[in-house]
Amino acid sequence: MKNFTPGEMLFYGGIAGMAIVVAIAVVVIAVLAGSQRRLRKKLNEEYGGNLK
Repeated sequence: MKNFTPGEMLFYGGIAGMAIVVAIAVVVIAVLAGSQRRLRKKLNEEYGGNLK
C-alpha cells in the first residue's frame, strides 16, 4: 500500500466523507418523503380538504 502524504490523506478522506454524506442524505430524503405522503393522506382523511 502506498504511504499517503497528509495532503493526500485530507484530499481522499474528504472525497470519501462527502460520498458518505451524500449516501446518508439520499436515505434521509427518501424516509422524509414517505413520512410526508403518509401524513398528508392521514390529514386529508381526518380533516378533508385538498392539501398539496
